[in-house]
Order: sequence, then C-alpha cells, then structure tokens
Amino acid sequence: MNAAADVRQLATSLRELVWRSRQRELLHAPDRLAAMRDVGMFVSSLQRHGVEPLEAVPEATDALLAWGLSVGMVPRDTVLHYGVWNPPGKRQRMFLGERQESVVIDAVRVGTVLIDDIAPTLAGVAEIHPSQTVFGEICHAVADQLETLPEVMNDIYRKVDPVEFYAARLGPFMADVVVADRPYYGPAPVHVPLYLIDRLVWTSDHGDADLAYFHNDLIRYGLPQWRRLFERTEGSPSLVTRLVREFDRPTGPPATRVADAMDGVIRIMNALVTFRSKHNLMAGGAYTDHSRYATGTAGVSPGLLNHILTLTSDCAQHARSRRTGTRS
Repeated sequence: MNAAADVRQLATSLRELVWRSRQRELLHAPDRLAAMRDVGMFVSSLQRHGVEPLEAVPEATDALLAWGLSVGMVPRDTVLHYGVWNPPGKRQRMFLGERQESVVIDAVRVGTVLIDDIAPTLAGVAEIHPSQTVFGEICHAVADQLETLPEVMNDIYRKVDPVEFYAARLGPFMADVVVADRPYYGPAPVHVPLYLIDRLVWTSDHGDADLAYFHNDLIRYGLPQWRRLFERTEGSPSLVTRLVREFDRPTGPPATRVADAMDGVIRIMNALVTFRSKHNLMAGGAYTDHSRYATGTAGVSPGLLNHILTLTSDCAQHARSRRTGTRS
C-alpha cells in the first residue's frame, strides 16, 4: 500500500483494524500495545502520504486515547512499538519492507533493551558509597554493556544510506500526527532512551537549558517507570559529580577503589561520546541547510545533536582531568 501510495486502502485498513479492536476485549496491556503498534503503522503511513489520518478515520481517535491512557503512554505509536514490541522475522511490521529498514529496527531493539536493563542498575548506585568495591564493579559492568552501542551505530552506518533511504524514504513515516488537537512525534529512533543513562551519569548537574528541554520533551514518549526514574533523580548529584568530589577532598588522593570507579565512569562517558560522534556523523550527512532535509525526525536538528555531543565531551574531559589530578 505504501509503495503504491494507496491512501484509500490505507484508510480502509485502518478503519477495519479499529473496528476489529472493538469486537474483542483487550484485557491485557500487551494486547493494547500491539493494537497501538498496528493501528499506528497505518496512522503514520497515511500522514506520510499527505493525509491527516484522524480526519480520514476519526473513529480511531477514541481508540488511541484509550490505549495510551490505559498504559500510561502517549496516544500514538512510539519507538517502543516500532522496535522492541515489533516481532522479528516474518511478522515484523515495516513501512517499506526493505533490508535497510530492518537494520534500523534491529538497532532500536538492541539499544532500547540494553538501556532499559542498565538504567535501574545505575540508579541503584545512588545508595552505595564510591569507596565501596561494588560501586566500581557496577560502573565497569555498565561500561562493558554500553560500549556495544557504538558498534550498533557502526552497523547502521555501514548498511543504511542516511540520505536516500533514511532521510528521504523512512523519515517521512515518523512525522507528527495530531490526536485530539495535540501533535505527537512519530516512532523516531532518536527516542531510544539514552537520556536515562545521561541523567544518571552526568546531566542531572552538568546539562543546560537546551538539553533539559530536549530531554523533558523526549521523556513523554517513554515508559511510565522511565519517567518516574527521570523525575526522581532531578537535582541529584550525578555519578561524575560524586566521584569528582572524592578526588577534590583536601585529605589527599582517593582510595584505589574510588579511582577504579572513576575509570569505569570515564569509560561510560567515552562510550557516550563515541556513540554520539557516529550518530552525528550520520545525521549531519542526511540533514543540512543545503540538503533537501534540514531537520531530522522528531524535529531534532544536527545543531542540537552537536550541542549535546559537545556537552558530553566536556563532561568526559572534566572527569578525566580530575582522575589525572588536573583542575580546570
């Protein structure tokens, strides 16, 4: 249907899906998430072809609002629906059905599951003193996991054309859609919740207004428990700050265990910098003032991505300088 830009059949199929959802009781959250995913694919497809989907099929509005409210999420499909909750193999839902799209979906799956696994572990470090052995062990274990993310981005960079495929063909399916008079972003990969790692490791006290606005915008599209973690840690000292304080004590060099923990956090920061450098390289090639596409999915510009990379790099350097005894 998308290949043929068959908006009439897309609207008919969306109407049929909504009708079918009303014929059966969706008692369990996974059923409602799956319904939101499948209906969302048609909503996004209609929008991509220039049709306001909920004007064409207004009966879908109540269903989207009810499903979103029931699971504590926004009333449309997100990167979770398109990625983690999208079955792999023959049942995988795709807008274009091409190998490059599958690579993007796989990367979203891997990144989201990894971060969802890491975040609670990092949050638990708040109850542990940096001088305890387990503090450093957790930091290094998280670094081991997070260092796989740049490889995920490498895979995308090797296999996905950033301009002709991602920006030109896949990106338009992730445009905003208006639901009950409010616009909502599409299922953009930029919504993979890296902001959870950022918040716990460094941004709770090293960010700025632009970064805070960006993260507060993204968090609306995540899981309820992600929002709770994000809100709970607002204003809390980050891992970088806690360790820098240990190095700044007037009593002399910190214990070896603290130095080891700082090495782990520096590895985490380096992984974030490497990932963002690769991501920005790809985004910068696709979205420029001189190309057909000046702004990426979810309205995120290369300028904002570069700003976040600069902040991340500066904080990583701040941690490294304290580790080596240099004060800036």
